[in-house]
Amino acid sequence: MDYSTVIKRIEAYMRKFEGDYSDWYIGITKDLDEELFNLHKFEENGIWISFGADTDEVAKKIEKYFLDKKTGGNPTDLEEDTRIVYVYKKNSNTTP
Repeated sequence: MDYSTVIKRIEAYMRKFEGDYSDWYIGITKDLDEELFNLHKFEENGIWISFGADTDEVAKKIEKYFLDKKTGGNPTDLEEDTRIVYVYKKNSNTTP
């Protein structure tokens, strides 16, 4: 998906579940299961969404957009095939 479509869809999803940008975490990955469930200790019934970006660079720009809005997360090193953009609502069980 292109940059503006992913941004719009993520923001619509965030509004649906309310909260500030700081209540959410953004990341990009090439292995969604590893990131969400192993790294972040995310539970399957939690609030999250993901999209495949058109390119690695588009994924990185989307991540930067939300980090600039003060979501949780850290800039991800750009690697080949790192196109999955994911966002989840943080809770007491997630890391962070």
